[in-house]
Parts: sequence; C-alpha cells; structure tokens
Amino acid sequence: MAVAPKEREDQDSKHRRKKRKYSGVAWILATGIVLIGLAIWGMHVTSQPNFCGNCHQIKPLVTSWASGPHQRVGCLDCHANPGNVGYVIRKVQGLGEVYHQVTNQIPAVLVAKVNTQNCIICHTGARNDYPNAKNIKLDTGPQAPKVSHKETLNQNLSCLTCHKYTGHPSLASSPTSPD
Repeated sequence: MAVAPKEREDQDSKHRRKKRKYSGVAWILATGIVLIGLAIWGMHVTSQPNFCGNCHQIKPLVTSWASGPHQRVGCLDCHANPGNVGYVIRKVQGLGEVYHQVTNQIPAVLVAKVNTQNCIICHTGARNDYPNAKNIKLDTGPQAPKVSHKETLNQNLSCLTCHKYTGHPSLASSPTSPD
C-alpha cells in the first residue's frame, strides 16, 4: 500500500517541526548550563582576596589580612552569612559595591560586616575546611585557645568584642582604623 505524496509531505513536515522544536529546547538548555557555569565561575573568581584588593580602599585590608592568622580564610568565610544562601546574597550585595566603585560613589566610611556565627562555625570544629583552627569548646590540648571561651559562648557574646582585628591585625595599630 503506497502512501500518497500529500500524506508523505505532511508527515515530513510534522517530523521537521518536531525536530526543530527539540533542537530549540536543546539550545536553550545548553545556553542555560553555560550561563550557570559562567555565573558560578564568576562568583568564585570575584570572591578571591586579589579581586577584592583591586579597589584601592580595600588594598590595605587585604595586605593586613595576608599577614594575619586568617590568611588562608577567604573573604566571604567571614564577610557573608553562613551557607550557600548567605554566599549568594553577599555576592549580589557585592554588585552594588562594584557599581559604587565604577561610578565613583564610594562611601566616605566603609563598614565591614562580619557575621560572628562564621567564627563559631570554624572555631567549634563544625567546619572541616580549617583543621588547625583553635576550638573554643576545648579547655586543654593543642587546639584549645589560651583562655576558656565557655562563658563567652554561654552569654552569646560577639567574638568581635575581644577579637575585632584578628582578621586584619595591622589595622589595630592604624591611626585611621575603623571603629
């Protein structure tokens, strides 16, 4: 039984439309994957201290950090809220900082935000990225701090009360250090 030429043409046309539809979906998915990959790469690159140090207002902070005890701790490990959501939110806020830098609308006073929950996460052993970090839950041993922090933890005091310049130690002696 032969297929009529008109019927064959309709089938071929349907097949071509279906093929184009799936081809378009494949291109959209591939483009989406590439864009997501570029966004992740860009977020990683712009989280590095050398990127932050590109702004001349931040250079002294990066230099100070590089000579301190937290030199292996990334900027966003302290200056973002914990977790992936905190990281992404901080990166979006960073876009505003880049905008201010590019448009020369730099605030007279820069205010660093440190979530001390990050200190607690690293210094209680809850995060394995920094195995040599002092553990403030310990009273004795090589990983224990010189002074007990149990009362500080019990009273939920800010780490910055005593350790304000730990991340950027040379600022402690700077006459223009921010309060």
